[in-house]
Amino acid sequence: MSGTRQDRGTAGARPDRPTTDPRKRLMVLYAPGALGPLELVRTLRPVADLVIAVPEHLRDDPGIGMLSHMFDPVFFDPEGPGPDMTGIDGVVTYSDTLVRTAAALADKHGLPGQPPAAAVALTDKFAQRTALAAHGVDTIRCAVMREPADWRAALAEVGLPAVIKPTAGAGSRNTFPVFDAATGEALVRELLTPGADGPAERELVLEELLVGVDQGDHGDYCSVESVVADGQAVHLPVVSKFRLVPPFRETGQFWPTHLPARVREQATDITERALKALDFRWGVTSTEIKLTARGPRIIEVNGRMGGFVNEMVAYAGGPDLVEQAARTALGEAPDCPAPDESRLVFQFNHIAPPNAVGLVRVDGVNEVKKLPGVLAYRQLIAPGQRMQPGVRTQELDMLNAAAADHDEMYGFLERMHDLLSFTLRVRDDDGEREVTLSAWELPSAQALRGVRG
Repeated sequence: MSGTRQDRGTAGARPDRPTTDPRKRLMVLYAPGALGPLELVRTLRPVADLVIAVPEHLRDDPGIGMLSHMFDPVFFDPEGPGPDMTGIDGVVTYSDTLVRTAAALADKHGLPGQPPAAAVALTDKFAQRTALAAHGVDTIRCAVMREPADWRAALAEVGLPAVIKPTAGAGSRNTFPVFDAATGEALVRELLTPGADGPAERELVLEELLVGVDQGDHGDYCSVESVVADGQAVHLPVVSKFRLVPPFRETGQFWPTHLPARVREQATDITERALKALDFRWGVTSTEIKLTARGPRIIEVNGRMGGFVNEMVAYAGGPDLVEQAARTALGEAPDCPAPDESRLVFQFNHIAPPNAVGLVRVDGVNEVKKLPGVLAYRQLIAPGQRMQPGVRTQELDMLNAAAADHDEMYGFLERMHDLLSFTLRVRDDDGEREVTLSAWELPSAQALRGVRG
């Protein structure tokens, strides 16, 4: 992967600047939430000179205000011609909402990136299922619903049990299991019927429910993080997960995995085949995999690193995935040192109840930070910050810690739950009120109840 841009596979169209130039220019398509300004500065400024491009509709977002203290962002219309790409050597994004824009710009200007069709498959769950089935990777019955009347045809195509989810979505937003037709029809009607602000979702997918094999204390799914350059992938070791909170909300992950070698190999193999089927060319991916009686099966392939996983990888001595995404966007080969699997590192998020609309305070934080094994603990929602209610994964905090084994890990999480309490503003039929809940009373505790005894 050295030489001029003509050596960069599908992206090599402009030989005007050799890769030996001391400083390249990297455009970062930015949206708040995926990556903070401080991480941009710390991780990416050593890699290249940065040009930060922000969609025009985010100009007044508070997160962009913070970004503007460190950068002079360029604003652009995602539906228009895009930002000025003069002298740009690569384009990268860490946001699902800008994956298609990044692919279109890379394709137009001959830069390392995804073919536009691949970007569609990464951000459209039905298109992704179609591509995986067409290449014989994984076939799951699925159907698209754009209006409530589509429910009956989708049900006939897919059957039950099934999952309803947005065609494009993240954070388990409005994702529900369906076990009977009446419940499914009511959910589809609720999500697709226009209200004062339009429908909650514009398009839904109904797909067959993947049933996992019980993993004891742990979750019945895993993920594989991959770094890809010119279509060649380097896969990091499999990441195990904690149990999901109904309906499909995630609480955290740990490494090394508890899975046997055969299952790890199967998970990596299906990830490899999925990336080939989707024609993913350059960048970092996170593939979520259900552990079923038929073996590992694809939940979905994400065209960016998994949520928070970069921190856990870093604590294990693995590669910085933010940096790797930037370097592959510049046409460089992956540099992925093997992580240290001699100790267990893990992450855990407390998640808010669906009716929470704001955080008032958190008690017990200082005590948690003093617990043996803590690597980092921080709040993700600031006191006084408003929250959007609804069925989604709304993380309140982030813990990174280390333990000798799984028993010590779960023991640590129990002690943390004993120490923390969250005062929230919640909304119900009587309006808003303030309530204080121990960590054990939050939805996330359901991931641990089976091991507390």
